[in-house]
Amino acid sequence: MNLRQLHYFYELAQFKHFAKAAKACHITQPTLSASITALEKSFGTELVVRGSQFVALTDAGQIVLRYAEKMLLDQAALKQELSVFSGPLIGSLRIGIVPQSSVDIMPIIKAFNELHPNIAVTLLVTTNEKLIEQLTLHQIDIGLGFDENLTEANRRTFHFYPQIDNDMAVLSTQALVNQLDSTTLRDNRLTLNNLQRLPLVLLSQNMQFRQYIDNAMAKTDLHFNVVLETDSLFHLVSAVKHNIGYAIVSSGIAKSAQQLFNLHYRQLQGIESGNTVFITRKYSVSPAMREFVSLIEMG
Repeated sequence: MNLRQLHYFYELAQFKHFAKAAKACHITQPTLSASITALEKSFGTELVVRGSQFVALTDAGQIVLRYAEKMLLDQAALKQELSVFSGPLIGSLRIGIVPQSSVDIMPIIKAFNELHPNIAVTLLVTTNEKLIEQLTLHQIDIGLGFDENLTEANRRTFHFYPQIDNDMAVLSTQALVNQLDSTTLRDNRLTLNNLQRLPLVLLSQNMQFRQYIDNAMAKTDLHFNVVLETDSLFHLVSAVKHNIGYAIVSSGIAKSAQQLFNLHYRQLQGIESGNTVFITRKYSVSPAMREFVSLIEMG
């Protein structure tokens, strides 16, 4: 067994396809197959269920995958640690974020990129539940999500860096603003009562941010007209831009949409939401992770 074989095995587990994994590893498919066979021989057990093509990992393969991920991450962290002796940091940093967090992460990424131009940053959009899972499995390095539904084990495993409160806002075009009644327009803040029966575009129900909205709506006797649901923040804002409806978003997203797309927003009261936090593992921390956290702590 060697790290190259573990790398090939890891890529096969990610792609679940021999040809695609071989291409990602820049090797031929026969070379990949031979490497997996050699790895299985060294462990004395099958790791992959094969038919005419990849089917699944065996139970033993799942165990090897967990260790392979950690070993490959440790190798990458070691390279980053040693790179400081020969020049600037090199490598990668994977960040997972949930839609509608109150933090604009781009200024932090820009500052990080200016300090460490040889670190490639990957930004992944996911649900809060998946974010915690990916941190646990070392599939991402840093998360930006909500301090919600965490187990005691999570709280022992992770560091949390609280950010500003996750205030909400109603995003709309000027045409939709004009449809609001005059009493609403005299009030700079809206409540759910102002939104009843209006066309709403919201994030999908599996998103934590949407769950805050649903919980608040369930406590009322009002009727709400949800005309579009999406797990894409881009399409949510695009729906507003096309006058499909009003979107309930975080204040941070509302401000960005106002600047970028000339949309309008008003603060929304009466919805309790969780705290936005950056999350990192307490252990297996790479130099790139430490550098990014230092920028978070600087505010």
